[in-house]
Amino acid sequence: MIVTALAGLLLIAVIGLLGRRGGGFDLSSWTVGGRRFGAVATFFLQAGEIFTTFTFLGISGVVLGGGVAAMYMPSYLVIGYVGMFLVGPLVWRLGKRHGYRTNPDMLRHRFGSPVLGGITAVLSIVFFMPVIQVQLIGLGTIVSFMTGDETTGTTSIVVAMVLVLLFVVWSGLHGVAATSYLKDVLMVLALVIIGAGVLLARQPEGGLFASVLGGARELLTIQPGGEYGTVWYVSSVLVSGAGFGCMTLPSSWPAVLSGNSARAVASNHVFLPLYTVAVAIPVLVGFYAVTDGRSADGNAALLGMARETLPPWLLAVVLIAGAACAMVPAAGGLICVATLVSSNLVPSGMPAESRLRASRVTAGVVSALVLALTLGRPELMADLYLLTYSGMIQLAPANLLTLRERVPVRAGAVLAGVIAGECVVLASAVTGVTLFGVSSGLVGLALNVLVLGAVSAVLRRSTPEAAPEVVRSGR
Repeated sequence: MIVTALAGLLLIAVIGLLGRRGGGFDLSSWTVGGRRFGAVATFFLQAGEIFTTFTFLGISGVVLGGGVAAMYMPSYLVIGYVGMFLVGPLVWRLGKRHGYRTNPDMLRHRFGSPVLGGITAVLSIVFFMPVIQVQLIGLGTIVSFMTGDETTGTTSIVVAMVLVLLFVVWSGLHGVAATSYLKDVLMVLALVIIGAGVLLARQPEGGLFASVLGGARELLTIQPGGEYGTVWYVSSVLVSGAGFGCMTLPSSWPAVLSGNSARAVASNHVFLPLYTVAVAIPVLVGFYAVTDGRSADGNAALLGMARETLPPWLLAVVLIAGAACAMVPAAGGLICVATLVSSNLVPSGMPAESRLRASRVTAGVVSALVLALTLGRPELMADLYLLTYSGMIQLAPANLLTLRERVPVRAGAVLAGVIAGECVVLASAVTGVTLFGVSSGLVGLALNVLVLGAVSAVLRRSTPEAAPEVVRSGR
């Protein structure tokens, strides 16, 4: 099985390397695909950022602890798709007009503040880097569980990170787009195989839900209290949905800015909700794991059911799909972080060729850092991953304000609001204290908006001098 895993990693890397076509390859091509991708390519890029190793490991684990609360993922995604349908085309038009490559690019330009751009870039890196590490941890978990040997997981992590870096440095976003096709097809195929295998091999007496009703009725409703209770569900859906819909995560930007038209960007969010139906399969498998007495398996429940119900050749497909669900988002994450550095944290007068070189060097440095932390202190950044959406949603007010015809507030007010919100998120993370169990991201966002409004009132100025462009919706 380890040979299958390594072969799968190599296949993904080869496809990524072949993603670069043509002779010319500049900074725009590396970071945003030259803004030439059509609807199909951007669709798979956007799907690639959403469906990661969490689809294989996390959802079934949430079912074991919270039952139908695991449906928070499709719930927040649908809300996010509505937001992206409205926001995405506007961001694309601004990006096309002004050459934006990152969220901080837009904030810096529209608010006329390099300081705001730099600080939001740093915040984006801090809160997003754990996403890359968690993909590697997930890959190691998948390979170790499937092979029954922990050392194979470590080997796979090292090999995968090296291969990801190679095709990212060579192909940039083109390589991520090319591998996204394979990754998403394999992911859906693997989920269907697992679902069918479990359905045929594990059929409780009286049916699945009759068995759950008899032994774990509470899992069929969201409970008022508990770890995955009503407050957790509602606040998690709101924070994640708003953060996704307002394009606060760095991973949302390459897929949108690489599109060749606003229509291509908008049309994807009509069809992506249908694609999200695939999430129901790991939820269903999670309930089968409950009836099978696997409550202690946690995130490995889906893999355990697959290993016991599928023949080796189908298990190999699942293994390669799991590897792809780790490598492709990790590659996209590397490009996002590298672009944030080269666009927002290097001297403004640096030529494009030097920025491209800085992006590639940054990708190498980040790869080494993430790999070292994954092998040495896996819990360090993995714990921070839980704060990703809570931290990044603090950029939502700023993003929405930039889409106005004239930006109505000054950069200082926005920055004060962002800092206030982030302080709430970090304080909650350090102390473990929450307000009635509500997500710290939601509490921080409320304070963020209040501070933004108060500082704006004090400054007594509603329109900055910079970038008063009219931004219109359109296809």
